[in-house]
This record gives sequence, C-alpha cells and structure tokens, in this order.
Amino acid sequence: MTDCDLCGRALPNVIPVRVFRSRLKFAYPEGIWKGLCETCLDSAQKTYLSINKDELSCRRNKCVLCGKKGRVYPVEVQIPDFSKGIVIKKVNVCTKCLDSTNETYIRFKREQIMGSACEHGHEHGHEY
Repeated sequence: MTDCDLCGRALPNVIPVRVFRSRLKFAYPEGIWKGLCETCLDSAQKTYLSINKDELSCRRNKCVLCGKKGRVYPVEVQIPDFSKGIVIKKVNVCTKCLDSTNETYIRFKREQIMGSACEHGHEHGHEY
C-alpha cells in the first residue's frame, strides 16, 4: 500500500508524477516521483485546464508537490475522513508541477484506452 501525495488516501498503487524539487536538483537532475490517486490527478488536470497561462496567480505559497515557494494554484482534493466521510480541501500546486501532472494525465488516459482496447480484442488478429 502507498499513499497519495495530495490527499493521503492509501491505495495499492498510485500514478507516478515527475516533479523537480529545487533542493534536490543536483542529486536528482531528472526529478523525483510523487504518487497521485486518480481522483487527485483528475482534479489537478481540471485546475491545469482552468488557469490562464498569460495571467499570473496572485496566490503566493509553497507547492505541496515540489516544495517551491512562489505562485501557486489551488487544486481541490477529497480527503477521506472517518467521521465526516470526505472533506474537500484545496492544496497549492505550482505551474511546473501542474504541467507535469498534465503530461501524466495524458499518458495515463492513453494507457487506459489502449488497455481497454486490448481487453475487448481490438488488437488481436482474426483467426480463420
């Protein structure tokens, strides 16, 4: 079991997203991996699509994925709570991490489509 790095939900597997931590850029120049659940990945994609690239965010805080301080955007996450069910909370994510989650989202959805095509036999040869 592993935990989602945004909402903390424990899952058997998470979707890896590459982030670049500024403090670790010399040790890990290719970035490090953070794990997101599908719900958080969808929410980050929704935020990515809603922001205007020409307009800077007026929120200044620390990104929860890479730790960089600067301009961030709120991503809505659903945090499981035993007493309340699900609590909706907004976490701060920077533009660079949102770009990375967008790339991961596209790759993940493409893999899902290819996987479902294989399950339905669309890629198998016809036997005569």
